[in-house]
Amino acid sequence: MSAPEVAPALAVALATPRLALEPLRIAHAAACFPAFAEPGLYRYIDMPMPESEAELRQRFAGWIKGSGSTSELWANWIAVDQRSGQPAGWFQATVHERHADVAYFVFDAFQRRGMAVEAVQQICAHLFAVTPVDEIRAQTDDRNKGSIRVAVAAGFLPDPAPIASTLHGEPSRDLVFRLRRPVRG
Repeated sequence: MSAPEVAPALAVALATPRLALEPLRIAHAAACFPAFAEPGLYRYIDMPMPESEAELRQRFAGWIKGSGSTSELWANWIAVDQRSGQPAGWFQATVHERHADVAYFVFDAFQRRGMAVEAVQQICAHLFAVTPVDEIRAQTDDRNKGSIRVAVAAGFLPDPAPIASTLHGEPSRDLVFRLRRPVRG
C-alpha cells in the first residue's frame, strides 16, 4: 500500500446520528483548545497537554502532514456534536499495510453518552471500505475503564494478556483490542 492508493479517500467527512466527523483542520484549534486543555484527559494518555492554542495549531499541523512514510497513513477527525455545534472529541486512524490503529479522545462534556462508540464504529466501517486492512486495533492503559468500554461496545475483542508499557515515566500495562474485517456474505 502506498499513500496515493488510499490517502485521498481516507480523511473525508463522516457522520453518525449525533456527530459530524470533520477531517482535522488547523482552524479547529481555536474551538478545540479549551477541551484539549482539560488535564483529566491525559490521565491515561502519554501525550503532553498543549499549553496554548498556538501549540495545538502546531500539533494539528503535524497530524495533518502525517508521518511522511508511504507505509503509514494518518487520518484525524474532530467530532462535532450536531446538536450544539461544539467539538466533542478527536479521533485518529493510523493505517499500515494490513492493519490500522485507532485512538480517540472524548472531551469531558461529551463523555459517557455513547458518542465515542458511534464515532469509532463509523471510522472503522470507513477504514474497512477504503483500505485493504484486515484488522483494526485499539490500545489503552488497563486502568482506562472508559476507553475499554468504548472498544468493547464498538465490537473489538481483547487480547488475552496485557502488554508491558510505561505511562508518564511509570510502568503500566496496556490492553490491545482487535476488530477483524467483517466477512462478506
